[in-house]
Amino acid sequence: MNITRAADYSLRLLVKLAALDGGAQSRPLAEEIDIPFNHFNKLTRLLARRGFISTRKGKGGGLKLARDPKKISLVEVIEAVEGPIMLNHCLFNRKNCRFSVKCRVRKTLCSVQKMMKQMLAERSIHDMLTV
Repeated sequence: MNITRAADYSLRLLVKLAALDGGAQSRPLAEEIDIPFNHFNKLTRLLARRGFISTRKGKGGGLKLARDPKKISLVEVIEAVEGPIMLNHCLFNRKNCRFSVKCRVRKTLCSVQKMMKQMLAERSIHDMLTV
């Protein structure tokens, strides 16, 4: 499993907003955290729809976190951007593999995936401020 660039950008954006007192203007923020502005705009729309940030257009506008950074888990952000976290396609749907019922690989990957998701669920945007 790879975390996509979109998820990486989203995490960077949310961590930066959490570190700021108040909000930030879009273009300077995108430049500061090194996200191409076209990707930045797409992500901010998605993150706003999902309730992570609030946006305001015009003079005095910009972006700010819509929720407490202590209550935004990493797994929540990653899955909002990428969809369900899956180490292998067989973990998403058993029908993808005829061996899934007795497959030792599937059982092991399922366990690893569960641990990984739990670790990501236990860490928040706020936690990343202290790393």
